[in-house]
Amino acid sequence: MAKSSLIEFQGRLAARLQGAQHTRSESRWLAVSAGTHRLLLPLAQSGEISSWETPTPLPHARAWFAGLLNLRGVLCGIVDLAGFLGDAPPADAQPRGGAHSRLVQFSPRLEINCALLVDQLAGLRMPSQFTGEPAAADPDRPWLGPPLRDSAGQTWHELNLALLSQDARFLQVV
Repeated sequence: MAKSSLIEFQGRLAARLQGAQHTRSESRWLAVSAGTHRLLLPLAQSGEISSWETPTPLPHARAWFAGLLNLRGVLCGIVDLAGFLGDAPPADAQPRGGAHSRLVQFSPRLEINCALLVDQLAGLRMPSQFTGEPAAADPDRPWLGPPLRDSAGQTWHELNLALLSQDARFLQVV
């Protein structure tokens, strides 16, 4: 994808996100990929989306904690979402991040200065685009919803950012 096309896509997505947050229609999600995971982030719990920047590493931090970064005057912890969900770290021991990677901040209402590193944005989704599969909640990961299938047969999971922001394991970065 050409640089100008990517910038145009980001602009359109930002405009749609803004409009969706102000619309009182069916709940919507921001669809993202992180490593081997396809995830749906609730728009009401998601904040700004930023381009990838290399954070300052935090000594002795967990492998999935990429470091700290100043995002528009707010010092944010950067979590490698794929790593947190159990994907192996890259072979070169460097945090993930590339041309398509994005940082998705938590909503200010959740009162946590954190952004999730995702590999790629996949656009907006609505519940009507998915069918659920019967599954019991994982007691170790109550913030991860049951599997949902889209029309292409791909499996997605809703990631409840409010519950994640209160999870003891997520909050313990060192």
